[in-house]
Amino acid sequence: MAFAAGAASNRRNNLQAAGQQLGYEWKMQSANPSIRYWQTPHLPGVELCRAHHREFSYGRHVHLDYHIGLVQQGGQKFIHKGGSHELVSGRLSVVNPDEMHDGLSLMPEGYTVRVFSINPAQMLGWLGEERFFTTPLLERQDLYQGFGRLHQALEHPTCDPLQAEGMLLELLERLFALPAAPHALADPQLHYLRDMLLANLDARHALEDLAAHIGMERFAFLRQFKKRTGLTPYAWLKRLRLEQAKRLLTKGMSVSEVALAVGFFDQSHFHHGFRLAFGLTPAQFREQMLPTKS
Repeated sequence: MAFAAGAASNRRNNLQAAGQQLGYEWKMQSANPSIRYWQTPHLPGVELCRAHHREFSYGRHVHLDYHIGLVQQGGQKFIHKGGSHELVSGRLSVVNPDEMHDGLSLMPEGYTVRVFSINPAQMLGWLGEERFFTTPLLERQDLYQGFGRLHQALEHPTCDPLQAEGMLLELLERLFALPAAPHALADPQLHYLRDMLLANLDARHALEDLAAHIGMERFAFLRQFKKRTGLTPYAWLKRLRLEQAKRLLTKGMSVSEVALAVGFFDQSHFHHGFRLAFGLTPAQFREQMLPTKS
């Protein structure tokens, strides 16, 4: 039996060597792979992957897309343009389209990785110009945590589209170190958006739609909006919802009715957001604001 196992291992190694000479990828996957690919309607042109690899290696290959990856457990070693790099927790791998690289586990127990694959046409549409990563590895905790939070949020179908796209564009702005926006939204534009959103708090809003309301591209809109308010559109909308919730609770509406009226379709999210903003639960605030019965 030992001889048979050794022969099988030799055959596998010979096949791997032959495949690499011909330029093929050699992949070996464990019997129970944990790999998931998906897309979200909130971010067209973006493919997402979450995987845990053990006995698996990526041979030399290229991608048609921009790849942004992070590991949450273990580590990955990869060769990029002749240099060897180690992707571990706290680091971000960034690979341009058509750049050759490989990848294998640093540790016997494998690694857990999350990857964004972004279509170049979509990236160009967001940024307005062609840009490329200048280094394959970044040690930036803010970007590592931001991309990790976004990737996890996109696993859930209830993820808010305004939050998803706003987070990604904000992260790309920092990733490419774009210069500050030259202009900020004017007061009339901001007031128009505020009134429109207050009238439609129970609806879902996309970044593209908000930008279109004032005749701007979404990335320029996001940057000018942040320069004017200091908040992302999603954070601003959430605050408008909470402020309106206070008004409705003061009028005596029930907590569940208020949550739906202002666009919180998950009671726990409403409860958590309200308490974080005002220090009380919605029920506690309502009780304090309503006149007591004598």
